Amino acid sequence: AAVTPTEPESIPPKAYKIEETPLGLRLSIRDIRFQADSDSILQSESWRLDAIAQSLREIPGGKFLVEGHTAAVGKSEGEKELSVKRAKRIIDELAKRGLDAGQFMFTGYGGTRPVADNGSAEGRAQNRRVEITILD
Repeated sequence: AAVTPTEPESIPPKAYKIEETPLGLRLSIRDIRFQADSDSILQSESWRLDAIAQSLREIPGGKFLVEGHTAAVGKSEGEKELSVKRAKRIIDELAKRGLDAGQFMFTGYGGTRPVADNGSAEGRAQNRRVEITILD
């Protein structure tokens, strides 16, 4: 079934990007804020998680792939491990908001798939992201 994306009014446009992929629609959540070198999400991100959960609940029986990404600033092995933990944390947070954790698969890519230049603070912020793909 085709899904028409709805863009919640509560999320500022630069905070996410919706794009078509071969796997399905992908919601790329840019510059999601975690505590440094941790999978603990800052309290200030609750509004964003609430809005995402609300949107995903509108897809009954949906299957979702959560991919974690970091900026490339340290050791690649540590970045990959952290990106996996952050993807899993997003699922945990969405489950607390009424979604079934069984609807999700997850992985992490560390800093290996940048969307911006890691040479600037703004670029690193864009690279620290979580992408949620709605699988068909």
